[in-house]
Amino acid sequence: MDLKKDIYGTLGGACKPDVIFASNTSSLSVSEMAAASGRPERFVGVHFFNPVQIMKLVEVIRTDDTLPEVF
Repeated sequence: MDLKKDIYGTLGGACKPDVIFASNTSSLSVSEMAAASGRPERFVGVHFFNPVQIMKLVEVIRTDDTLPEVF
């Protein structure tokens, strides 16, 4: 988790303000990663269902801070 938070913190300072961040949840806290990015309002989580090559379904997860237009 520390590595992901470090990466999103770096990306938060390097990317254009309108960039939307998304991360595979991997059972980690999307809210923690969103906060580390410095722009939690533009952050979502994604969850791919298994088996990925057969299941044509992706769940998008919002946080309490995710803006409606991002979600």
